[in-house]
Amino acid sequence: MLEILNAGTQSTLQDIGRPGYRHQGIPSGGAADTLNFALANWSVGNPWNSPAIECTMGGLHVKFKSNTVICICGAEMWAQINGKPLQMYKATPVKNGDILTLSYARDGCRAYLAIAGGLEGQAFLGSVATYLPAKLGGINGCALKSGDRLTLATRPISAPRTIPKGYIPRLSRHIILRVMAGPEFKTLTAESQRQLFVGLFEATAATDRMGTRLQSATEKPISIVPARPISMVSGPLLPGTLQTPPDGHPILALIDGHCTGGYPRALQVIRSDLWQAGQIGPGIRVSFRRCFDTEAQAILKGRNAFYAKAYGGLIEGFAF
Repeated sequence: MLEILNAGTQSTLQDIGRPGYRHQGIPSGGAADTLNFALANWSVGNPWNSPAIECTMGGLHVKFKSNTVICICGAEMWAQINGKPLQMYKATPVKNGDILTLSYARDGCRAYLAIAGGLEGQAFLGSVATYLPAKLGGINGCALKSGDRLTLATRPISAPRTIPKGYIPRLSRHIILRVMAGPEFKTLTAESQRQLFVGLFEATAATDRMGTRLQSATEKPISIVPARPISMVSGPLLPGTLQTPPDGHPILALIDGHCTGGYPRALQVIRSDLWQAGQIGPGIRVSFRRCFDTEAQAILKGRNAFYAKAYGGLIEGFAF
């Protein structure tokens, strides 16, 4: 097993989540950044969807109770084993008694700690993903805390693998998301529509796995408002849906976001960019770039082919 010495800002046990239950009010959940989650698992020889630790903003300290292999992918956090630097995106052996420490995130928001064989958790609807609002999955449905002990799973594993050069995702403190127009996009003023694509936004402190409230990151305030008062019945939301409440400050739904909402849905992040949305934390700047349905499909197809070729098909079943 491994012991949590310090859980940092927020660390949870995550897997690929619970897709297929949104009609019952249960978000899919799971890893907020599926790309880095998959790469961490692939590197240590796990199936790509094996449970791993998602560390938000950093500060995680872990003590290993047995010899194993680990890999950390995602947000840039200074990682050390017993005080010695640990290279991210590289499978690394650790020994019984070794202590891993992560500093606080510099670029990005979330990093994934994968361990050979994966980790055990409490399953709900076939997933151990932690969903904090309803206290489902993980360890008693809660964020990890000091003193928690996680059991290493005994899933079949392959030999550790090396991520091909040039295929490590780039993260920064300015995330550009490609989007399509949402169902209520045309209800916005012409200036609001324009500002969504030329404006620069910043994630406020009101940011977590459910969503992020954005504010203007420029000297001239940006307010996204409808052309006329709009009354609408609550409609379905997805991760990556941008809503525009009456105060003019957009809300971007993230992986644990509500399944329905009553604010106009202005934009929808395309599927191949959702992993980047999972790296949004307070202070991260966000821009939107418009694309259309046929473009989104081509981008998704190309991205999946790109990674399938790089890893020789070894990340079986993975797709954005």
